Amino acid sequence: MLIQKKRQVFLALFLCLSLDSYAQCLAQGELHRAAVKRVIDGDTLHLTDGRKVRLVGINTPELDHEHGKHDAFALEAKQRLEVLAGDHIYWQSAQESEDRYGRKLYYLFTKDRASISSQLLSEGLGYRVAVPPNVAYQDCLDMAEYSARQAERGVWQTPKPWQPNSGFALTQSKITSVTYNRGGWWLETEQDLVINIPRYAEQYWHKKDVYFLQGKLVEARGWQYQRKKHQKDRFKSVVLTVKHPQDLRRIEASQ
Repeated sequence: MLIQKKRQVFLALFLCLSLDSYAQCLAQGELHRAAVKRVIDGDTLHLTDGRKVRLVGINTPELDHEHGKHDAFALEAKQRLEVLAGDHIYWQSAQESEDRYGRKLYYLFTKDRASISSQLLSEGLGYRVAVPPNVAYQDCLDMAEYSARQAERGVWQTPKPWQPNSGFALTQSKITSVTYNRGGWWLETEQDLVINIPRYAEQYWHKKDVYFLQGKLVEARGWQYQRKKHQKDRFKSVVLTVKHPQDLRRIEASQ
């Protein structure tokens, strides 16, 4: 019995250490060095040469720069990024290197080649996101978030219920129907919410796997918007767009 308990303790310690080391997400390949001008929030900073940078693979809680009504852990995420970035950061460009706001999409690392996104995630200061084609390092980012979630750190201390607001959202919902049209896959839920897999992202799913989700409980994350509804409109009010299977997962009964 004592031997069995020792084995269980050793296994738990081994798994913990494995998660911590794997969640570090070390850089693969060449890195470039750049000077930091200022940190805007937990996932955005400006470089001294004028580049505005958005970290890839993470979305941190929102800062309300106008009224100061910040999301929980938004200030902590910004302050932690300031520490991790310091005066200089090391970067790799993502496959799609710029967003619609003109910000550079970079994977950022410390001088020790450790992913800054993974460190923020492991401390519960943001949510992992997968936006193709920028899905490098997703496995270790996923493990980083998992370690924070298991330990209930940061944003995982008291997860917020889903709200029908525009912006980033994470929800657990039961899929009531699955349909397909020129707009892609539409997964209706029990809430006033439909999950959309757009046609340009459908290559990442197998048709049967999407249909299999009908009647299942899933966790979905991404950016959602409210669409205009007419009085007799039967469609859901809120659309949550998901672009990669990492961000739409079935919740097993044992979870």
